[in-house]
Amino acid sequence: EFIHSMPIRQGWEMIQKVLKTLERSIYKINVRPADPETIQKYIEMKVAANLASLKKAKAIKSLQQYEHIIINGVRYRNLPFYEKYLSSAYLQKVFGEDVYATIHGDLTIENIICIRDECGKDGFYIIDPNTGNIHDSPNLDYGKLLQSIHGGYEFLMSTKEVSVCGNKINFPFTRSSAYAELHQLLKDYLMSNLGAKQTKSIYFHEIVHWIRLLPYKVAKDGKRALLFY
Repeated sequence: EFIHSMPIRQGWEMIQKVLKTLERSIYKINVRPADPETIQKYIEMKVAANLASLKKAKAIKSLQQYEHIIINGVRYRNLPFYEKYLSSAYLQKVFGEDVYATIHGDLTIENIICIRDECGKDGFYIIDPNTGNIHDSPNLDYGKLLQSIHGGYEFLMSTKEVSVCGNKINFPFTRSSAYAELHQLLKDYLMSNLGAKQTKSIYFHEIVHWIRLLPYKVAKDGKRALLFY
């Protein structure tokens, strides 16, 4: 609501305020380098196991026969093409320089609550932290923010209808121009402050978040899981 009722500048300032607060507080607690054993556990439990479950799901299994799928009229390579980038060997390289710390674990837009004090000053608090991520890197938090702003998670959650015919998937996707602008600002922030290698890791963590989400959507929402696929 804050993002869509305020100028983009104020929305971006709020996101920056959140990130800078986390960066100078909890991200400095219990800092240590990632280790290959923990990364491998993360890959096996959060990527490989969920992909295996996902490909068995009835609604999604039928799509695996197609090399390409057409989503709202746009042609995309299908999941099997990307699996080489989701292999243990590839992800070990992508995540190998991640750093562990205390993290929130579920830093989506909807978990950032904006407030305004009696003097009209904007502030925030963050709700619903999530443990059990295994790979406790701040990159997961940045990836969750991307899942909202880049992937349009909240807009997909509010979309009720999806139709499938062969390899064609159609649904009304209303990701806002505000999210598009904020994504570019966030991407620039990550590149400027964290560098290209860490930014790549963050975008891959966004992919992992979608993979983790999908089996739950398959179990709960059936056909609507294709929105998130």
